[in-house]
Amino acid sequence: MSLIDTVIFDLDGVLYDERQYFYAAFAEIADFLSKKSKFSQHQIRDKLWADFQKKSSIYPHLFNDLLTDYDIDKNLLTDILTLFSTVKPNLKLYHSAELLLKTLRNENFKLGLLTNGNVETQRNKVRLLKIEDYFNAIVYARQLGAAFEKPNTQAFEAVLSALSSKPEKAIYLGDNPYTDFVGAKQLGIKTIRLLSGEFRGVHLGLAYEADFVADNLDHASRIILKIQKSGKERERIV
Repeated sequence: MSLIDTVIFDLDGVLYDERQYFYAAFAEIADFLSKKSKFSQHQIRDKLWADFQKKSSIYPHLFNDLLTDYDIDKNLLTDILTLFSTVKPNLKLYHSAELLLKTLRNENFKLGLLTNGNVETQRNKVRLLKIEDYFNAIVYARQLGAAFEKPNTQAFEAVLSALSSKPEKAIYLGDNPYTDFVGAKQLGIKTIRLLSGEFRGVHLGLAYEADFVADNLDHASRIILKIQKSGKERERIV
């Protein structure tokens, strides 16, 4: 029996460039708010984009800050969040992500997707990316309750249960050291950190780091297949 039979993926920043989604959403929100305030669509969109780049995708108060800073009616927040969760840009998987998913399916791995965030927003992204058929299970961790999203071990236990997989047979591939690796490692899931995207320069200490580091998805693919075949566990497999 292979050492590893399950690969679990994070979504945002790992399988596609999430900036595609944010930029499209900001444009729609800016158009909406420009009709409700004295600010132009250009001003609102540029502020949202600048704050997003400064504060990161996981900053939870981006829209609250906009309404406060521009003195716009805070009752519009619900409308903004609805627009954000329903925008329909033409999202594209990274080409290397598509190749990796196809390779792992052909190698008979069980594939899972585990993602934090607003459930409707994340479902919208999955639909737009047309990736449902790649995965044996998709878990939206917020459904467990906000307190049980990654890095809480319950999020990882939920996807393992949905896949009928054991932690020692699983690998988790993510990019965010704040949320992606602590809980997985506590359960004995092997972890790979993708060193790309907005978190590539974040280093929080050994407890937050993954077992392996990949420069890109092609490198991650080689790590996964070598672990499966040989069981060698080192910080980097070339």
